[in-house]
Amino acid sequence: MLDDAGFVSTCNATNFFFVRGGRVCTSTGLACFAGITRSKVIALCERHGLPLICADSPPQALAEAEEAFVTGTFGGITPVRRIDGRPLPMRGPLTARLASLYAALIDTA
Repeated sequence: MLDDAGFVSTCNATNFFFVRGGRVCTSTGLACFAGITRSKVIALCERHGLPLICADSPPQALAEAEEAFVTGTFGGITPVRRIDGRPLPMRGPLTARLASLYAALIDTA
């Protein structure tokens, strides 16, 4: 999940997001897939006023993650259940909100 500089970036076939301090966080996008689902989630955050940070995050930032999810073509928005063995909610409030917004978006396509 780390890029060549050691920052949290991506998974092997999906893009990674986490929620910390009530904000959706993801990488800058320099070392991850230029995924359609990733870009849709970022656009949904912007369109619906959900706090979003696209920045380099050290792995230690994940110790404070309240929620996490991955995005991909087949899975859409899929919650992450554990980070380094630490359990996370099945679907936290921001993950649930984004999943609902994303489902509505693809239903209109």
